[in-house]
Amino acid sequence: MNKKIVFSALLTISLVFGATAALMATTPPPPANQYLAIYDAKFASFTKEDCLVCHISDEVLVPIHHALINSKNMMCLDCHTMVPDGTGGFVFADFRTCSVCHTATPHHTSAKAVALDCQACHGSFIDNPNDGHYIPVYPVSSVTPLASGRTVVNPDGVAVLVQGCEACHQADATAIDPNTNTTRAIFSNKDTHHGTGIKDCNLCHNTADPNIRSCEKCHGVKSLHNIQKKSTPTATIVPGAEELGYGHIGNNWDCVGCHWSWYGNSTSTMTSAVVPALTGQSAYTLTANKTNALTLTGAAFTNVDANGVSYNPTVLISNETTTLTLTPNSTTDSEIQVTVPALLPGIYNLQVAKTGVKSNLAKLTIVPELSIKVAAIASKSTVTITGSGFGPKPPAEYKSGLGVFVGTSMAKIISWSDTKIVASSLQFKENVMLTVKTINGPISKTITTIAPKTR
Repeated sequence: MNKKIVFSALLTISLVFGATAALMATTPPPPANQYLAIYDAKFASFTKEDCLVCHISDEVLVPIHHALINSKNMMCLDCHTMVPDGTGGFVFADFRTCSVCHTATPHHTSAKAVALDCQACHGSFIDNPNDGHYIPVYPVSSVTPLASGRTVVNPDGVAVLVQGCEACHQADATAIDPNTNTTRAIFSNKDTHHGTGIKDCNLCHNTADPNIRSCEKCHGVKSLHNIQKKSTPTATIVPGAEELGYGHIGNNWDCVGCHWSWYGNSTSTMTSAVVPALTGQSAYTLTANKTNALTLTGAAFTNVDANGVSYNPTVLISNETTTLTLTPNSTTDSEIQVTVPALLPGIYNLQVAKTGVKSNLAKLTIVPELSIKVAAIASKSTVTITGSGFGPKPPAEYKSGLGVFVGTSMAKIISWSDTKIVASSLQFKENVMLTVKTINGPISKTITTIAPKTR
């Protein structure tokens, strides 16, 4: 008998779903499709490329880290440390590899995580333990999902895992990441949960009640029954009317996977908002003190329930001092266009919300406006640059890549403030282009001559 665990419907169910047999052959779990929220992997297995699936690129991460200078009063050498190069000089220690600084998962050691505020990052894909959300108190029944599922033999003689999380959420070393179309291993529930870095074993392993009710501390009835991606290019998600394998409530086949009952948990009475998933932004860094247009991409931004009620999103932007709820200019299931009002410099939380549910957490970095009003040569080799957003003076102890340049030639900095720079270089000449490289980005300007004063 083939003991390979695969997900298959019983023969009677297969006959009823004959019309969808071809689809089941191309999209059914296991493993669970990885379209929504965080990929089923563990931190120790992450490469930088894995981190960038959420954190996008160095172009996004650099402004976020540099913004700590403005928001947390950090210094350059806090991150850009110098180590001996063996010849009496110094070189930078590696600061591009995430795991050099983040030696353990930073995601579950934050103040929010320690306080068990899981939704702060995961949104409504999960519940917060001990927040009073609904957990059934009645005894488990024949259709109650099992934490590890159960094994049966299907009519083809194949051992299959059914009725529970692991019916779909199984490990697969050869899985294809739909975001990158490359091979990326999916880990088992045991590995992903034990890899979080959470130290309180009793949070999950309640020996007094070792069944699905322990799992429901984080994965409650409401959160589980609001996870869904649209399967076809329709305008909105319709629970019960989607193709199978794209979530928890799209098709009765999805219900059967957890409950292993033909009647399952009917989606025909679904009357709530589906959890939105935020996967992309048109910009990750915006200019401070001015209105900006922003486009968000993802899934389940809108949905219609069984009563025909439409659920539409708002955009939440917040930090320690600011909380904004923005109404989008336009919305589809996978795209939101919104106008972001003028904000002060800093790092902001960004989420999409619908009635009672929130998306996963994203970040928006607001940097000071960088501008050069004039770059005027006052002598044969000295230029005075006035403008805004130049930030702190680059360190003189080592080459940071910041400063004033003509081509690749770096000028000597005489003075530097957020609004004025005085620099000296033999390359400075009228009509020559100079570039100022700051923590807020680079900006260029043509050198002009100061007009002589007249009486």
